[in-house]
Amino acid sequence: MFRRILIALNVLMLATACALPISQNHEIYGAMEKYEIAYREIVKNDPDIETNLETMADVLKTIDRRYVDSVNPHFLVDQAIIGLREATSPDMEELDPTTRALNAMFASLDRYTGYMSPAKFTNYRERLAGRFVGLGIHIKMKDETLHVVSLLKGSGAEAAGLQDNDKITHVNGISIEGVSLGKARAALKGPSGSTVMLTILRKSHASPLQISVTRRPIEIAAVEYHVDGDIGYIRIFSFNAKTAPGVATALASFDEKLGPQLCGVVLDMRNNPGGLVSAAEAVASSFLDGGNIYAVKNRGRNMMARDADSGDRVRGAPIVVMMNKNSASSSEIVAGALQYQNRAKIFGETSYGKGLMQTLLPLDNGGGIRLTTGRFTTGGGPTFHGIGLKPDIPDSKAEGESDNQQIDRAAQSLNCSPTLTTAHVMAQ
Repeated sequence: MFRRILIALNVLMLATACALPISQNHEIYGAMEKYEIAYREIVKNDPDIETNLETMADVLKTIDRRYVDSVNPHFLVDQAIIGLREATSPDMEELDPTTRALNAMFASLDRYTGYMSPAKFTNYRERLAGRFVGLGIHIKMKDETLHVVSLLKGSGAEAAGLQDNDKITHVNGISIEGVSLGKARAALKGPSGSTVMLTILRKSHASPLQISVTRRPIEIAAVEYHVDGDIGYIRIFSFNAKTAPGVATALASFDEKLGPQLCGVVLDMRNNPGGLVSAAEAVASSFLDGGNIYAVKNRGRNMMARDADSGDRVRGAPIVVMMNKNSASSSEIVAGALQYQNRAKIFGETSYGKGLMQTLLPLDNGGGIRLTTGRFTTGGGPTFHGIGLKPDIPDSKAEGESDNQQIDRAAQSLNCSPTLTTAHVMAQ
């Protein structure tokens, strides 16, 4: 069995321009031998053993070639074997052996790297394309409690009356306190049209709320925009395949309605968790006339760099970028590029500080890896990972304050003439 895997690995490695040195090959081979012995001992009579072992070998090779830091494959296999042995845990028995092994292995690397089974990989790519089935909430785990960060427009969660900062304690009567974010997500998933009962803690209510939410197909609104007096306002909710076209539509609308009378732009990326780097690159390029957008390093070496095209779409009009502590990843790339090139000022709070690049890599089994492959810098500045981008104009939204009040303060920093009367127009 393992000889066939070694032969397949050799063919793969000889065929690629990034072939591993022989010493590294031997490390992977030795680690795979150890993994196969453990797999046969733990997983009895697996009819898919050859496919599962080949998947593990493929993943090890990919990590050794592309992960942001050098990692010993024997260490990774040791972690994978621990995952195999966790089948005694009731919630782990539902996962196939390879998923258990890869989850444990990736957990030892960083919080952003992970394996997705074929079904999860398909769902993830749909989200990047701007559509998915679900409740329509951005969530995070804090102090072992699941928090609602924000709602997607047109979602079942919005229709049911969920609110930002709600805490979800139970799903269909089952407590999710203290579970991992991944397990919480799994508990919230379900087919279109199905309902889930959430137990919610809300500051304004003394006792828990019971809210029923219907899962539905959601076309993710990446961008909203409107003209307000002589200011153009753009809200970017996430970076997916619709983001760059949405921003282009917004800027075309500003040209049509204001032309040279455009005084400034409010670029609102509060609560934006990030997404496609290519979309961030296109957005930043819209407001720059050349210069660095971002650079990426892998194992201390320059991996890639992207510069903006010439031609600032708003012709040098001042820009204020709204950020908060939940603004992360691709939103930080855009904000950092504009800030460090002195093209815009950041208004709000210090951002989240996620400066690691993930690459989406498909596997032969239909699943995929979200692998951390580099560390970002942006606009020629230092890395923002673990630090965040500091605002030029500190400002926090007060409890009970409307969204428009904070947007108004950001607009006032442009020294333009906002009216705050124009309705939002959603970009398609």
